[in-house]
Amino acid sequence: MYSTLLRHKFGPGIQPGTFIVEPHLAEWWEALDDTTYVFHLRQGVKWHHKPPVNGRELVAEDVKFTCDRFLTEKAHADHYVLEAVDRVEVIDRYTVRFLLKEPFVWLVDMLANPRMWIIAREMVEKFGDLKKPESAIGTGPFLLERYEPNVKTVFTGNLDYFLPGPPWVDGVEWFVVNHPSAALAMYRTGQLDCGPASWWSVRQDDLESITKTHPHLMYQDCLSMVSHAISIPCSLPRPVRMVAAH
Repeated sequence: MYSTLLRHKFGPGIQPGTFIVEPHLAEWWEALDDTTYVFHLRQGVKWHHKPPVNGRELVAEDVKFTCDRFLTEKAHADHYVLEAVDRVEVIDRYTVRFLLKEPFVWLVDMLANPRMWIIAREMVEKFGDLKKPESAIGTGPFLLERYEPNVKTVFTGNLDYFLPGPPWVDGVEWFVVNHPSAALAMYRTGQLDCGPASWWSVRQDDLESITKTHPHLMYQDCLSMVSHAISIPCSLPRPVRMVAAH
């Protein structure tokens, strides 16, 4: 539903484990020196046609508002993403400047972080903490149509999306399925189009059996930057020794 200034390039021609930064809302950018970055926005990018933005154009003030809110929200779990930024300035309607406290070569990668989406001031003024489903308004290829707690979330394609190509489907439904076995059964019977495990994958334990029923399943080993956690019941009778593999 949302868009970021930059993004990591994706597609069949991208080697897994590589993170190539490319423009997204920003049409191009330049580093004037080690602590000054200027981003030039695409013109004509429209917010979703929902109140309170009602399809107005995204401008540099939206980028500044998003980053200012990001930096001043003390409870923000991702505050470190922009920790090197001193301030953000609007140069004109489609140009924004980032001034850093010190050189930080990872800035463009941080701005390509999927959680660094741009939001509008009107949304915060109307919805506050943005936790209500109706506050999910962005400039991305999909719009939130319906949210049913603990059941499913329904999205429809945004025909006014600013990049050519997507959305490639008319809609998407996300189902809430609490049991892995039930989710795998739904995948086997075609009720799910993506793998039921995390990141739309199939669990390693299920891989051998699923390849027999789904010979078209594409499998590939790749490097991952994603970390996973192990949860341990507090009722265990004795301490547990764990060894981390690197």
